[in-house]
Amino acid sequence: MPRARTLRQIAPAWVIGAVTAFVVLVVAAGSSAAPPQGAGKPDRGAVVAYWTPEHVARAVPRDVSPDRKPSFKPRELAKPPGPGGGGGGGGSSVTGAAWTGGGKVKATTGKVLFTMAGVDYVCSGSVAQDSSGSTSLILTAGHCVYDESGSGFATNWMFVPDYEGGGSIVTNPDGSHSFTCDTAPYGCWTASALVTTTAWASGGGSLAAFNNDYAFAVVGAGGKSGQSLQLDSAVGANPVAFNVAHPTQVSSFGYPQASPYSGQKLIYCSGTDIPDTWGGTTDYGLNCNMTGGSSGGPWFANFASGADPGSLNSVNSFKYTAGKFAKYMFGPYLGAYAQKTYTAAKTASGNATVAP
Repeated sequence: MPRARTLRQIAPAWVIGAVTAFVVLVVAAGSSAAPPQGAGKPDRGAVVAYWTPEHVARAVPRDVSPDRKPSFKPRELAKPPGPGGGGGGGGSSVTGAAWTGGGKVKATTGKVLFTMAGVDYVCSGSVAQDSSGSTSLILTAGHCVYDESGSGFATNWMFVPDYEGGGSIVTNPDGSHSFTCDTAPYGCWTASALVTTTAWASGGGSLAAFNNDYAFAVVGAGGKSGQSLQLDSAVGANPVAFNVAHPTQVSSFGYPQASPYSGQKLIYCSGTDIPDTWGGTTDYGLNCNMTGGSSGGPWFANFASGADPGSLNSVNSFKYTAGKFAKYMFGPYLGAYAQKTYTAAKTASGNATVAP
């Protein structure tokens, strides 16, 4: 992929359940990145050390939804089409069930942990293919990397692939759960760069900002103590499909933590998506009862099985808090702007926003 020539570094984003938060970074109209906010790269050891079992236990989903803005006016009051809009790969109806099929989709989907304005948060993400031999990319939501309320990019950003699997959850005698990177099936990877869109970063939580609520995290070597493994070599990676025609059959995954979920299980939904005729974003909706914490989780087109999940074509972005469409999870359309952001992330050496 060509190198993003205008990318500049910056230093030191749920939505779901009817929840998420936003980004405010004002960038000059033709620039592809915001001006620097500081210096230095995150230290992997310090980030891993930060995520003690106590910090992980207190991390919460980000609460954000576009219809919480006083200016929000629904564009359509009619009932959304069809009885479901949710189904399993191949067409059966699934609106929120534990994934038991294992495979690549389980290994490459994980929990995201990060801090914004002194608060610890959880999201979800998935490993995206790239051409680097030394770094890897994680696709997630823009609000899972950047805070529109003024604190900027997230800190302590860490990805735990297959969080559910093989010992990542240790049950204590009191019924609570403990987590360390060494008990996770593959370990942990920390971000050296976070890349999202100026449209999200400067959107101030507006309805239009959700059109581009996606981001990529760049991670270097990671794993468990004493390991130095490339993420996609350890768990695999998924191709990213841009400009997919909609409506289409999709399957979405994530680690929802808000009730009735616990954040400890990989949950999925599947069905034919629908356009957002309620709020009028360019996003597409899937009948899905996943809640906060699943933000940033992957959407797959052409999903066949856990071993053959198809291609990434969106992420869990937001839910409306009320109205006929409140049961739908919406995800942004990945078009030319998303492809430009992806290309920029592949060569990013620090936090950045990318202009259209």
